[in-house]
Amino acid sequence: MAGGHWRPQWRTVLRKIAGHGSLTTTQRYLHPDVHKITAAGAALSAHLSVLRAPRSLPVPLVVAN
Repeated sequence: MAGGHWRPQWRTVLRKIAGHGSLTTTQRYLHPDVHKITAAGAALSAHLSVLRAPRSLPVPLVVAN
């Protein structure tokens, strides 16, 4: 099969495997936006760093005499 002819077929096959009703949904996953991927990675990293950060204890209040 020629490359141009095969491409639409494999997208349709992937759409069916993924259970997407629309080929447009599948194409979003096949052509991700680099900026969105970078932003999602940064958001995930920030989320994970908050989860891993040790919880600090309240600082005791020192009253001078």
